[in-house]
Amino acid sequence: MYLSDIGQNIVEEVSPVSAGANLGWNVWEGSYRYVSRQAVFTQSPRSDPTITYPIVEWGQLDPVMLPSNSSASVGVVVYRSTTVPQLNGRLLFGDMPSGELFHVSADELPKGGQDAIRRVLFVMAAGAAPRTFLQIIQEKNLAQGRTPATRADMRFDATAAGQVFMLNKADGTIRMIER
Repeated sequence: MYLSDIGQNIVEEVSPVSAGANLGWNVWEGSYRYVSRQAVFTQSPRSDPTITYPIVEWGQLDPVMLPSNSSASVGVVVYRSTTVPQLNGRLLFGDMPSGELFHVSADELPKGGQDAIRRVLFVMAAGAAPRTFLQIIQEKNLAQGRTPATRADMRFDATAAGQVFMLNKADGTIRMIER
């Protein structure tokens, strides 16, 4: 089982959860000792052997990972289906304000950090440019005659049949990821 954990102010994370696991609250934020809402101690990361550290983590203000000035990890699904073969064997997770969907290998889990994180971009029609979930929502808002959303309060889940559904509250649309 995995948990997406919205950081206190610095680090977003996805962590494995098992019975009795200590995920470090409120001494650790991700792989780093918590100092304050503005800082973590970057020396000696992951130095407490009693803590279960995240498998994926990113800085809330990391401009490489996310172009916005906020971040909130959301949803975790291990995708085990060939319905969308590109995602088979991947651990899916997202960022709520930006509407970004990410994935890492579910079979060779990373040990924290950003190296293995990959983005999911969506192509709505053959020959169309890839877009983020937020861009798709904004296009729908324009078609609805509404002001484009500035954030995607994204939710998603996979069914036993291998369908991944995504929704948000900005445009009232439930979408299914297809190949």
